[in-house]
Amino acid sequence: MISIDLSGGLVVVTGGAGSIGRAIARQAAQAGASIAVCDTNIEEVEAVAAQIRTNGAVAKSFEMDVTDQVVVKQVMDRAVKELGPLRGLVTAAGVLRTGPLSSQSHEDWQRVMAVNVDGTLHAVQAAIPHLESTHGSIVTLGSVSAFIGSADGGAYTTSKGAVLSLSYAAAGELAPRGIRVNNVAPGWVDGGFTHQALAASDNPERLRERASALHPLGRMASTSDVANAVIWLLSNQAAFITGSMLLVDGGFMIQHNS
Repeated sequence: MISIDLSGGLVVVTGGAGSIGRAIARQAAQAGASIAVCDTNIEEVEAVAAQIRTNGAVAKSFEMDVTDQVVVKQVMDRAVKELGPLRGLVTAAGVLRTGPLSSQSHEDWQRVMAVNVDGTLHAVQAAIPHLESTHGSIVTLGSVSAFIGSADGGAYTTSKGAVLSLSYAAAGELAPRGIRVNNVAPGWVDGGFTHQALAASDNPERLRERASALHPLGRMASTSDVANAVIWLLSNQAAFITGSMLLVDGGFMIQHNS
């Protein structure tokens, strides 16, 4: 059995208080990395970090608003100073605003772009100087929504398309500097935004059944499914992979590629 080893380095996870971010932080810690759990709510990120420490790993919480470029750089530098050389960055911070484009408010549109796109860029920029010395890896969080239209989530789908393009651009630019950049694109995930939709639904069980049926494997992704893909891409097992988009969608995109 091949095990993934991230020991001897730091992994920074933005959006670390979210369901996917939490799973990534936990699994990176299990693989031996020190973890910087970053998000806007310090109490929530400290809870994640504390759980990781309870299991014997090294983790610290950091308050980070990814829309603030200065703060992102300050937190990145501080995390490296306190936890050691940066091995990996995972950009899991994201927000969703629903509604058709024809009536999307400017405020909602700007918020989605600020967090999902600008926030990804800010984290990548702050990580580059540290990753050059370690030849580390960046994994951005995308979505299958980058490839399909949405009648009720145009801002989100647009932002995820931009994140994918940003990832390709960064991969091409940073490969000569020894930094790999890849994107993980889940389908429906049993957590986070899906749980918000279920809570708001008049018939959550029916919505869950419909969401699961969209995937030929017959279920939504678990947060661990997504985290497994991210951790693999961070590791040396993926040492010759950069500029790639890895679908973690249970076959969701099969019906859209035919």
